[in-house]
Amino acid sequence: MTSRRLASGLTAAAVLLSLTTPAHAFSPNPGWSWNRPHCDTVYGDGSVTITETDGATLAPTTGQLRPVTYAKVAALPEPNTLITIGRQSIQRSSDAGCSWQLLDKVPDDLSAYDVQPGPGDTAYIYSVNDQPIHRVKGSAVSTVQGPVNGDGLAALVSAPGRLRVVAGDGQLYDSYDDGVSWQRVGVPAARDLFVYDAVVDPRDHDHVVLGVMSDGVYVTHDGGRSWRRSEPVGRVNAFSLAISPADPAKVWMEGFDRDRGSRFIWESADGGLKFEPVLDQTRATLINGNRMWASPVDPDLLYFSFGTSFANYGADLYKFRPSTGELTKQHNRNDGIPSLAFNPADPAVLYLGLAEER
Repeated sequence: MTSRRLASGLTAAAVLLSLTTPAHAFSPNPGWSWNRPHCDTVYGDGSVTITETDGATLAPTTGQLRPVTYAKVAALPEPNTLITIGRQSIQRSSDAGCSWQLLDKVPDDLSAYDVQPGPGDTAYIYSVNDQPIHRVKGSAVSTVQGPVNGDGLAALVSAPGRLRVVAGDGQLYDSYDDGVSWQRVGVPAARDLFVYDAVVDPRDHDHVVLGVMSDGVYVTHDGGRSWRRSEPVGRVNAFSLAISPADPAKVWMEGFDRDRGSRFIWESADGGLKFEPVLDQTRATLINGNRMWASPVDPDLLYFSFGTSFANYGADLYKFRPSTGELTKQHNRNDGIPSLAFNPADPAVLYLGLAEER
């Protein structure tokens, strides 16, 4: 439900990773409900790992992640099924993330793409900068074009029979034929917007929050027919957003306050209409677009990450409770954590999509 529309300047190698996956690692019948992963090692190319300690310990992987990769991962409603993307590969796990199998190799550099769960065993892979949209249904991958020729999407959300997307100018579009055709919904929040990020309420898809360049945040509760500009963040570059599945009135925004010349994480308790700062850059490494992920069960729990290959720094995974200000950080040697997904059976089990730049 969220993505980034930042100029990444990333390049991806054209060589596809080869997976080393033993036959016994596959689970052909995942069952009727999600399980915790029952493995100590992840059999795959090194792009996804598992942690049960908020990042303090990462499960080892049989493969070593190769540059340049920015892996994104999503847990699907289908029991024990996940999809990950990286470089030019689309992979699937059917055993709660213990092993990964290649579904398809695509011509696109997937560095600036994101992956969003759909109903059942479907997922949608879309770009923040360009087209197309790749659709995963089971083990099949197909491709359609987005609604805006030559431009990407800030967010995508799906429900049975409908896709809703947010374009880079804030215009909403719906599709009732799985992305083959599109129709406008409502109007843009304002003229000449550049949307960095957008989130869609998982319970009410008419509730959409936009983070934009220079002008802060806009919010709609009626599917884009009318918009309100959020307070008091009107002079903020709103780079990143997250919305709480446990309580969609909770919205977080990470951005740069142009008046104070500093970066903050802000919190809204009313669905994005009003924000207040809850964390500043003196306590955490905030950049122009930290990735953020809200707990699916705890409306007072937010994860976010920082990572870089510069000076071999590595990656930090932060765990933050805004109500108390409690902040913890776990460090690892990877170049970043561009994605995080929660295990539906136990949200304390985290799947991390990793980055390798060197």
